[in-house]
Amino acid sequence: MRIWELSAGIVLIAYVIYALSPYRNDYPWLAYLPFLCIPIVALHVQFEGPRWEMAPIYFTFVASVYQEMTAQRTMDIQTHYIVASFGLCCIGAGILLSTSFPVFQLPAPRGPYAVGTSIRHLVDRTRVELAQPDFPRELMVQIWYPADETPKGRRAAYQDRATTTFWNARFSLVRTHSVVDAAVAGANGRYPVILYVPSWNGMRTENTHLAEELASQGYVVVGIDHPYSSFSTVFPDGRVIASRLLDEEFFRTDASFDRFLKTAETEVRNRAEDARFVLSALERLDAADQTDPIAHRLDLDHVGIFGFSLGGGVAAQTCWLDRRFKACLNMDGLMAGESFKSGAIAPLFFMSEVDPSPPPYPTDISPAKRREKELYWEQFAQARELFSTFGGYWLTIDRAKHFNFSDYAFSSPLHLFSRSGNIDPETAARTIGQHTLAFFEFYLKGNPRPLADEPDSNGTDFRFERAISHVEAKP
Repeated sequence: MRIWELSAGIVLIAYVIYALSPYRNDYPWLAYLPFLCIPIVALHVQFEGPRWEMAPIYFTFVASVYQEMTAQRTMDIQTHYIVASFGLCCIGAGILLSTSFPVFQLPAPRGPYAVGTSIRHLVDRTRVELAQPDFPRELMVQIWYPADETPKGRRAAYQDRATTTFWNARFSLVRTHSVVDAAVAGANGRYPVILYVPSWNGMRTENTHLAEELASQGYVVVGIDHPYSSFSTVFPDGRVIASRLLDEEFFRTDASFDRFLKTAETEVRNRAEDARFVLSALERLDAADQTDPIAHRLDLDHVGIFGFSLGGGVAAQTCWLDRRFKACLNMDGLMAGESFKSGAIAPLFFMSEVDPSPPPYPTDISPAKRREKELYWEQFAQARELFSTFGGYWLTIDRAKHFNFSDYAFSSPLHLFSRSGNIDPETAARTIGQHTLAFFEFYLKGNPRPLADEPDSNGTDFRFERAISHVEAKP
């Protein structure tokens, strides 16, 4: 809980204990505790922001003030204790909800640079929007970059409020470590560029902690929102485009499974073209736009790309299509397109949770579970084939789950709600960050330190592998 949330809870607990005490008449001044909560709640709303998880505490606060203002002291003793006990339960529920669904903090970046961030609107007039064929393809991107050591300004919100719903509004209250529109670090230096492509209906911010870590180490990271695919995309003119991708039960029937595979294939191909366009837009910006603060600061001869989940497959497909991308990181991602059979062409690093179980599968499992297991095994087996044939790197995190490869692992201390494995999320994030940095350092900056030298490379929960290419990958 945040400081003003916690303060309101403590004051209200003290008031309810007073109300339950048989000696409350000896301490009449404690009846004014609800009024002490008024400025506390006002400060909470003003500086922290209200959220639904605090609703039981808000209710208790309002009821307590009303009780004291109207001097409702004529209720019988039994009713008095029932009401006070109910208030205590409400406070407990508010504390439980606020702790289970916190306004979380991301790990602080550890590099020598501070981090700045800015948002850009890009329009690709050579392509039409598949969902609206009368309009060109538009994208929103967020750029994280090395900033001056002590940048002044507003820390960026994790998500725009317009991209959240009532149930996940707390994500717009999270403050990142990036300063909006901070000055780019250094006077003349150029920084390698890394693009980030999100998951199925994920957003550009879903791996902010890793983007900030890379930016603090001297990289420019560009995250992409894909309109009609990303959960919500906000344009400068106020338009909010919701995702048209359904979170249906993909494996429930043969029809829904086939629909999922076809959609995934289309999404991978379309988003790969988005990534290529973003790189071309950065090239034009760097060469021509003298007013843009990142112009002439991009090292576009050294470009990498990484993605989580479906975004990992997009990253591989982008590299297969475009040789400007020199390194690819696939974070527990589903692959499709030509890269699924032919590799990424560029050096490829796989990160994954525990290996899936191979067939044959028990006869008593449901058809949906069988489809799911068969897909995971097919993806894993083909990825291992690419790894052994074309070489690359592989990091397995045994106690992780899919969402440990994103910021969502930090969204709740309860693994059930964060959808993460029982590995400590900070430990997993630190190891993922170390290996990600070492990979891009080697291929984009020429730092020769082997990835296997990274801490925890072969610890209890981590298994690191490296394979040498036996053939030259060809499209």
